[in-house]
Amino acid sequence: MDSSIFGILDIVFVGAGIYVLYAWVMMKTKGEIKTSILMSKDVNIKKCKDLEGYKAFIAPKMLIFGIAAILYGAAGLINTHVYAMPLPVYIVIMVLFLAVLIWFAYATRKGIERFW
Repeated sequence: MDSSIFGILDIVFVGAGIYVLYAWVMMKTKGEIKTSILMSKDVNIKKCKDLEGYKAFIAPKMLIFGIAAILYGAAGLINTHVYAMPLPVYIVIMVLFLAVLIWFAYATRKGIERFW
């Protein structure tokens, strides 16, 4: 595959990480929940049993996921455009990010089950 495709995907990961951090800041400062990140369209935010508890539950997980997405995208951009990392190092970074992604998806689902 062309390396430009990977560069585009890396930019998408950085952008997604920035958006998650933006959503985290909005939740912490204004109390707004960006439902596009945290839940499906089927979930009604007004039916939450404990909204403040949900925010406290999901906020640290959003922060970790946002930082991980930015770091993974940045590592990919560096790998593609600046310095070719050794393959084992890049694979470890990729596996760590995938682990964080799976953990975050699991945590958001658990949060919905627990607080709705």
